[in-house]
Amino acid sequence: MKMKPIFKNFTLVLLSVLLLVGCSGQKKSHDGDKSVSPKTSLQSKSHKSDKHSSSEQEKKTESSSESSQSSSSSSEESREAESLAPIDTGAILKADYSTAAGTWKNAQGQTLTFNTQGLTTSGMTVSLLDIDQDGILLLNVETGNKTNLTLYMVAANRTLPQRYFANGQTDTSDKSKDRIISSETLNSNQLADHVYYHVSNH
Repeated sequence: MKMKPIFKNFTLVLLSVLLLVGCSGQKKSHDGDKSVSPKTSLQSKSHKSDKHSSSEQEKKTESSSESSQSSSSSSEESREAESLAPIDTGAILKADYSTAAGTWKNAQGQTLTFNTQGLTTSGMTVSLLDIDQDGILLLNVETGNKTNLTLYMVAANRTLPQRYFANGQTDTSDKSKDRIISSETLNSNQLADHVYYHVSNH
């Protein structure tokens, strides 16, 4: 009869040990989860950082590409401008417009076009070609309207004489370039914006 209390005590001790072992295992498992969490967080931050770096790299690549295209376009325009020969007034007087052929454009975006034989702008026909004492070519142009106009073709390093202007105005165009000035805009306060410059040979 005395063995029963001993057996009961042994059973209680065994249960206590099992409970302690179980709690210890749960704690280790919980600690293990904590140790993994920072690693996962670091991986997430690293992934975000990679995405940000990739996005920045793409932006830099796009910017570099746009800059390259812009530079290429500017270089082409510059090379074309350099390849344009100065106008030969003597040849033009003989109806050879080779040096004036191509596109002439003003700051307003308006254009005049010539081929090797003369003015080809739609609605314009040269009725008379002359040259004044200052070497300025005068192209009298019929437009189909009641009032025709004169195009003054001025070679680089020459100035359109003041006698062609009214109210004391003067030639405010870029005198370092060949240019064409229309009689329609001679007395405009924005003359410089209406002057045509040779920008292309086609």
